[in-house]
Amino acid sequence: MGKTIERLEDIENTQDRQLVQLLRNLVQIPSWPIIDSENNVVKQSENGVVDFLEDWIRQNTTLQTVRQSLDQGRYNLIASKGNPDLVFLAHTDTVAPSVGSPYDQLAAEIHDGKIWGRGTTDMKSGIATMLQAISLTPNANNLWAIFYADEEFDFLGMKALVRDYSELRPNLIVSSDGSDLKLGHGCRGLMEIKFRLRGQTGHAAKGNGLNAIDGVFDTITETRKYLAKYMHPIMGPTSMNLAYLLGGTELPGGESFTGNGELVRVGKEGNVIPDLAEFILDIRPSSPDLTVDKITEFMSGVAIERGYKFEINGVRHNLGAWYTDVNQIETFREIAKQVTGKKVQFDNPGRSGYIDLQMLWEATGRPPAFMFGGGVGATSHKPDEHIEIESLIKERDFFQKVLEKIKAKR
Repeated sequence: MGKTIERLEDIENTQDRQLVQLLRNLVQIPSWPIIDSENNVVKQSENGVVDFLEDWIRQNTTLQTVRQSLDQGRYNLIASKGNPDLVFLAHTDTVAPSVGSPYDQLAAEIHDGKIWGRGTTDMKSGIATMLQAISLTPNANNLWAIFYADEEFDFLGMKALVRDYSELRPNLIVSSDGSDLKLGHGCRGLMEIKFRLRGQTGHAAKGNGLNAIDGVFDTITETRKYLAKYMHPIMGPTSMNLAYLLGGTELPGGESFTGNGELVRVGKEGNVIPDLAEFILDIRPSSPDLTVDKITEFMSGVAIERGYKFEINGVRHNLGAWYTDVNQIETFREIAKQVTGKKVQFDNPGRSGYIDLQMLWEATGRPPAFMFGGGVGATSHKPDEHIEIESLIKERDFFQKVLEKIKAKR
């Protein structure tokens, strides 16, 4: 791009300059919720982004916009034209600013050819590049662009999309929640399950009981063997983490439980066999075929066979794995190569955290899906979050060529 860019006016190309300003406008709008100690949203600010996007889309594209109402007064924004053969996907929220930033994280300052601030990588750059690509391809049809809330916290927006739009059958889902000009094509799932095991108390020396804590470890040992069968050739093994364990003897008079049935206290006497244990498992499935129902059915069988009473005491997350074979998206890798001037890498899907694109992919029939983004992934959520202006432009060019490719097939 020639000389190092230190201000907006240094960008000679009008469209590129407009793209940078669009991203700056988005970064300057606060978009993170305030969460209380009970993990409830006290105040949210994504609606400012939704207002801005709705106005921009109406002024600069031929897409029609609809707001999908969410809990807590929040919204998803759906911009559409025809039937959704192609779905563009981007989330509107960010995490809160953090201390130690070299620049004001809401100022979107330009320094050394980079735009700095919260959301420049994750993922307001994705919103800006997708939007401008759409505006520069006005003849593209059968396109939906979905801008959804709460990706960073509890998936409120994506859960609502799956609830109301699972009948959609797109041919392709493209998310801009990527980074480093790489293609992402999968993720392990996220399952968090709370269990309760009941044995029988007795005298420790006589061994005349059934130890609930032993039962937990026996059940977990067998479950690890079971999960080892769900090994993905690309994403690797399914992992399991024992995240929490409370066990002992149940106290009389209901003292072990809170009013809502939460186990909080147990007897700790060493000469008494514990008859009660509660534990939480965090399971990251690498196979899309592994489900919570399969896991709990197996564990229940193991526990009951050993004489325990087995209870499922809550499922916080029940989110499977997502995987798109690289052969299904090789065309887009070639497009990325044209734009970047080099061979584009596929991200290792087995090393990523859960990505909520998986929910829409699962609900809409598992179409080919991938992610692409230009931000600096190592700075996501960090005080020095930024994106190279050159990478921002390449990201826009990539999405524009994707639209042109899809249009050319018609």
